[in-house]
Amino acid sequence: PGSGAVTGADLVLTAPGPVAGDPHAVIAAAVRSGRHGDADAFAARHERAAAQAHGPASEDALHWAEVRADLAMFAGDPVRSCRSWLTVAEARLGAGQLPQAPAVEAAVDRAHHQWGRIRDAGPARELGAALAALRGRVPGRREGALDHVQRELSRLQTQG
Repeated sequence: PGSGAVTGADLVLTAPGPVAGDPHAVIAAAVRSGRHGDADAFAARHERAAAQAHGPASEDALHWAEVRADLAMFAGDPVRSCRSWLTVAEARLGAGQLPQAPAVEAAVDRAHHQWGRIRDAGPARELGAALAALRGRVPGRREGALDHVQRELSRLQTQG
């Protein structure tokens, strides 16, 4: 496995490993090295460039938003990951993708999974309300997903 070093704001490979020019390999190397912030910053630059070149709801821009949602998960930040997946799902729906489209369902399912990992009641309530609204439009293939969110939200409300 290759190792990396950070020079300024850019990721620079210092040993054999990822192929230069493959941003996914650069990001993977950063994650393996525990440099989650560097990985996210690198992906954010790609997301901004794709949004400027093709529009914020383009497949390329949404791909980088999904990469960032996964990076938040790898960094142990379920709040940021959930919020990112919710944003991706809303962007896909806003771009005219159908609620049953695989990419839309996957984004909502991933948001739901990350929401279940949030331990702080405040963000769990906030994101749970957004997730419940989205689940109303995108029920997904797992029966009872909306009911699950609503039950958990009720439980969170009683926690204060």
